[in-house]
Amino acid sequence: MKMKKLSVLGVVILSFALILAACGKSNNNSASPSTSSSPSETSSASETPVTPSGEPISAIYFVNSMLGDKSFFDSAQAGIQKAVKELGIKAKTVEGGSNAADWAASLESLVSSGNYNVVVVGTSQMSDITKDLAARYPKVNFIFFDEVIEGVPNVYSMLYSQSEGSFLAGAFAALATTSTELKGANPEKVIGFVGGMDIPIINDFKSGYEQGAHYVDKDVKVVASYIGDFVNAPKGKEIGLAQINSQKADIVFSVASAAGLGTLEGANEKGVYSIGVDANQNPLYPGSVLTSMLKNVDQSIFRAIELLQKGELKLGTNEVLGMKEGGVGLAKDELYEKYVPQSIRDKMKEIEDKLSTGDITVKSSL
Repeated sequence: MKMKKLSVLGVVILSFALILAACGKSNNNSASPSTSSSPSETSSASETPVTPSGEPISAIYFVNSMLGDKSFFDSAQAGIQKAVKELGIKAKTVEGGSNAADWAASLESLVSSGNYNVVVVGTSQMSDITKDLAARYPKVNFIFFDEVIEGVPNVYSMLYSQSEGSFLAGAFAALATTSTELKGANPEKVIGFVGGMDIPIINDFKSGYEQGAHYVDKDVKVVASYIGDFVNAPKGKEIGLAQINSQKADIVFSVASAAGLGTLEGANEKGVYSIGVDANQNPLYPGSVLTSMLKNVDQSIFRAIELLQKGELKLGTNEVLGMKEGGVGLAKDELYEKYVPQSIRDKMKEIEDKLSTGDITVKSSL
C-alpha cells in the first residue's frame, strides 16, 4: 500500500506558515509564536454587533496550549474566525503555551483588562480557573467548551459526547483489524489507543472506544498508552510504534492533540492504519488515516456566539452534544470513500443510525 508521507516537522512548519501568512491582511487573524514570557495573540476585527446588554461583542479565545494541532484547538479557532467573518464580532486569540502553571494568570490578565466581554475557553484543565474568574468578573460572559460547568450564571458550557464519537472509532477499528480487504491489517485482533494524558476526559474517549470495538467483536483487544502531555509529537510517535511493533496493533486511535501527530506519522511509516481526532485529519496521511473522530467544536462555538448575539444563549446552563445533536461523528470525505472498503462503510452507517435513534446506548465514564 502506497501512502503519502508527511513528517510531524512538516505539519508544524506548515501550521505556523499558515498563521504567519495571515499577517498584514485586514480583518484577518495574525499571530506570532508563543514565548516563555508571554502568550501569543491573534486579532480579528470588523464592524461589531451588540450583545443583548447593548455592548459590542469583543471576544477573547484563550488556548491553553498552542495552535497548529490540526485538531481540537484549531477547530475552535475556526469557529472564532467564522464568527468574525459572518457575525461581525471582534475577536482575539491568545495561546497560553504548554506550561499549565501560567494559564490562570494569563487568562486573568485578559479578563481583568476590561477589553473583552466574552471569553471563549475550554478543556477540563481550565474549568476551575474559569469558575473562579466568572465569579469575580460577573459582567463578563464565558463560553466554555469540552467540559460542564454548572451553577455559574455567566457561564454557558457544552460537553461533546466523546464517548459516543469514540464508540464509532472503536467499532471502525474493530472492523478494520478484522478485515480481509485492508492490506495493512494483520491476523491479530489488536487495536491501539494513544491518549495525551491519563485524565478523566481522555479516559472517556478510551471507554467509548473499547465499547465500540467490543460491540463489533468481543475478542478484539484494546491496548492503551499515554504520552504525558498534548504537545510531544516524538513521544507520541514512539508510543504508537511500540503498540504497532511490540503489541501487534494494526490500527491506532490517537487522542492527543498535537502530540498525536507523531502517532499518525508512525502508523503511516509502518504501513498500518490510524484514526484521527477532533478534526478531519484524513488528509495528513491518505490511506493510512482512514477516518477521524470528529468533535464539531467549530460549529458549536459559532452557534454559541450567534445565540449570544441574538440574546438567546442560556447562560448558567450546559449542553451535551452527541451524535443526534451533530456534536460528534466520523470524518467521511473523499479519502474515506476511496480507502475504506464498502463493507466497512455499510456497517458503520448501520451503527451510526442505531446510535442516533438510541438503539445503541454508550456509557460515559465521567
